[in-house]
Amino acid sequence: MELLLQREGLNLKLLISLKDKELSKYLDFTNSFIVGLKDYSVNYYELSVDEINNLLNEYQIDLFISINKNIFNEDLPNLEEILIKLSKMNIKGILFYDLSVLAIVKKLNLNIDLVLHQTHLVTNYNICNFYYDLNVSYAYLSTEITALEMQEISEKTNIKLMAYFIGHPIISHSKRKLVSNFYKYIQKDNINKLNIIEQKNKNEKYYIIENKIGTNILTSEILNGTEAFIYLKDKLEYGILDSNLIDDNAFIKILSLYRDNLDKKLSDDVLIKKVKELIGNYQGFFYKKTIYKVK
Repeated sequence: MELLLQREGLNLKLLISLKDKELSKYLDFTNSFIVGLKDYSVNYYELSVDEINNLLNEYQIDLFISINKNIFNEDLPNLEEILIKLSKMNIKGILFYDLSVLAIVKKLNLNIDLVLHQTHLVTNYNICNFYYDLNVSYAYLSTEITALEMQEISEKTNIKLMAYFIGHPIISHSKRKLVSNFYKYIQKDNINKLNIIEQKNKNEKYYIIENKIGTNILTSEILNGTEAFIYLKDKLEYGILDSNLIDDNAFIKILSLYRDNLDKKLSDDVLIKKVKELIGNYQGFFYKKTIYKVK
């Protein structure tokens, strides 16, 4: 109960995962953003260290940087230099997947807030509490747990929480160049993106997108987590809206609706109705349990 009381009255912020540097169109609604670090990020719009610094000099924003690729031995010297540079900038935090990021920050005693971002692995409060004890500031919750499970986590941890509500969730990542290898096999020019249909599962379609790090598989349907957002908005620090692959006009409308709801200018029922009209009602796993305990 003590932990729950500490979370009462949270002022949830909307956190936008960017798809380009044109963030000014979002500033009427939020000042919190995520970008990926160039060559060190999976499924994020990427900027170099210099570009990140220029963005921070141009705008007064809370900027999270994603470093969520697998880190190899040959990456470590350059990664140390990058983390030192980022620690001297006014960034809000670093999303990390590989534990080398945590190890470097601790070894060099860098003043950086860290966000545990291990895609499908941040599923319970024990994980959150373990990393909280290691001085990790935030946990980015898995898209494969329910809204009720997210509530339970919020009641049993002091780590700050983020959850993904709008966008095309990533299903899996491979270091292999699956798209270019396919086009090489069929002897056609590579276009870096494919659509595939899973015929055994209601003919569902997925996006397969490749970059120099590897290949991402994403849902083709846009996740509409609006009902879960309403349920959880007083239990989280950040609600994530991902602009990648979503029409700009539709995304701005959704963002405006969420902002009005947080500002108590729009009722919960109207928010649900209007967002559904824009992107449909695919709710992912918010109300579909996927992890079961053996009884």
